[in-house]
Amino acid sequence: MNNYFKPTLVAVGTFAGLLIALQLQTGPPVSGNFPVDEIEARQELIESYLDEQGYLQSRIVFYRRAIDSAEDNIHAQIGISDLKLLDRLKRHVGLSEVEGNGVEIVLNDSPLARRTNSDILDKNLVQASDIRDVVNLLNAASADAIAVNNQRVMPNSPISSVGTSILVNNVHIAPPFEIQAVGDKAIFLQRLLNGGLLPELFKKAAAGNIELSIIDKNGLTLPIYSADLQSEHLNLIE
Repeated sequence: MNNYFKPTLVAVGTFAGLLIALQLQTGPPVSGNFPVDEIEARQELIESYLDEQGYLQSRIVFYRRAIDSAEDNIHAQIGISDLKLLDRLKRHVGLSEVEGNGVEIVLNDSPLARRTNSDILDKNLVQASDIRDVVNLLNAASADAIAVNNQRVMPNSPISSVGTSILVNNVHIAPPFEIQAVGDKAIFLQRLLNGGLLPELFKKAAAGNIELSIIDKNGLTLPIYSADLQSEHLNLIE
């Protein structure tokens, strides 16, 4: 062979060897387009949301304590009548616990149902609309305070769902759903036991799709409202 071509062939052979070695080291290309399971993605979104809610609630507790401390500092400077007015206002907007007699309504899924693998509209699941119906009835009966699974419910509190998960004040709650109300027990029981006021709920309970119980309760203590306070309609009074 002509000596003129020898360096060229050596260079080409070396280059080809390097390409082959590189391919063996890197292996076959991996596609980054793996399908994502919808349920897992939704669960991750809920868990991330709940973590954020937990942090925000801890901040709310901190500010509630700061409010209580500030109130203690001014109690000596205002009259008893002003204190009573302040207590009534705090009670009304959920900034203080409410104690008294009332009722407890317990809604639970059918024993045959499993929220983790059920359809969103499974007839054997308690729906957010069922809880809303009971809360609206209690509000119409002039309840002093209402709570759902230890979440104080205000007139503007959202009761919604994400898939089969139910949120109250944007906080995840799980069955059984305990709805407590402080107020006139006689009025509560009269309306709650009237099947015509909650027709869908009583229909599902009678068919065994969900469990429903209404309990006369004494000595209830409902917690303070721990969600965000909507202040866009408040005005500062000098």
